[in-house]
Amino acid sequence: MLKPVVHNRIEVSTRCFELKPQVVRIFWGLSALIAAGQVSANCYNENQMATMNALSSLYQNSPTLNSIFTNSNYFDTIGSQDGIPTTSGFINDSLSNYSSCDQSPLQGITPDQIFGMGSMATRINGGKIGHPYNYFGLNQKKRGGGSGDIDFPPLNFWSKIDSDFGSRDTTFSQSGFEFDNHNFVFGADYRLSDAWVGGGSFSYRNSNASFDANRGETKNDSYNGTLYTSYNITEAAYINATASYAGFSYNTHRNIVAPDGSGTLQTSTANASPDGGQYSFSWGGGYDFHHHALTISPYARGEYINLDIDAYSESGSAFAARFGKQTIESLTSTLGIQSAYAFSFPWGVLIPQLRGEWHHQFMDGQRQVKAGFVNDTSNQSFILTSDSPTRDYYTFGAEVSSVLPGGISAFLAYESLLSYSSINSNKLMLGARLEF
Repeated sequence: MLKPVVHNRIEVSTRCFELKPQVVRIFWGLSALIAAGQVSANCYNENQMATMNALSSLYQNSPTLNSIFTNSNYFDTIGSQDGIPTTSGFINDSLSNYSSCDQSPLQGITPDQIFGMGSMATRINGGKIGHPYNYFGLNQKKRGGGSGDIDFPPLNFWSKIDSDFGSRDTTFSQSGFEFDNHNFVFGADYRLSDAWVGGGSFSYRNSNASFDANRGETKNDSYNGTLYTSYNITEAAYINATASYAGFSYNTHRNIVAPDGSGTLQTSTANASPDGGQYSFSWGGGYDFHHHALTISPYARGEYINLDIDAYSESGSAFAARFGKQTIESLTSTLGIQSAYAFSFPWGVLIPQLRGEWHHQFMDGQRQVKAGFVNDTSNQSFILTSDSPTRDYYTFGAEVSSVLPGGISAFLAYESLLSYSSINSNKLMLGARLEF
């Protein structure tokens, strides 16, 4: 009988569990059953099956993990030849204690958390770009319903804070996560004429996605510069546009649960710090219908986002993965309507607003990412595939803003994403504007 050989045992600082022999049988039985075509695709998603096929190569070619194959304590009772487990041995010995639709043996290793990056960029916000001109009526020269009317001066400085929070549900094909994003924006604009406003802004955004089942997290710090303009064609009709670029700095932590070469179920963490860049454009227009202090404003908008994430490799785990470059594109159209009513007071103007939008996604589709295991010396690759996006969805928003004679304006707003499959997303916004 061969003596156990252990090479470079996985080092972890988290919990270990005693690995029962049947767990190893299940783990490798799955590999053989999938290879033999005897496990239904209805039980395992294509990412898990692709990962399992690549694991066979990893265990045979990784100096760290090939001890599992040479450790006869595992396989001499479940069908092996020269220390290598056989397909027939797995099939015959695994099924008696095995639920064929239990995804847990594969879920801990499948690196589908990578799709959280694209979802955070184009889906949880409905593919929308922040629009400075939406706030405080940059397309208007005054607001109010009488003696409280206030003219906007040429030069204005403004800032806003918005926070997104919600979740992406776990589906059959992709891991879910909870997220929170915090965006800090500072900007200035200048009224070039009675009809034309131009400006720019700079923002810092901190994003965090915590994956379900304690599978890790993805963090992102981004810095964004935006140029924007708004032009009044008439007193009621206007058009506007933005152009922006953002640099992204990610930190990913993927928790992995898998057997090591000594008969113990180990938890390790694969870490990486990839970078990315995003440019985006938006364009649109609308028309304001006024009736005394009431304004009804239908509008339309188009938005394009292009996000590139560099290829990168993880470290810190024997199951660390490498990923190819990602390019994520989003093109959305928006049709919306907003109502606002201006209440005039001696101290200024108070303006509650409601708006609803219908969005259609044209470009963002089912994404594929090329992946492989860092420690597989054969460099075998496999393809990970994301869920498809929802094509038609809605947002609803409510806002209250105030314009004060002393040159200070402020607003508080709430927005919710509706009818987007598997995503629950909400946004709170708070801002202020100072005129000169």
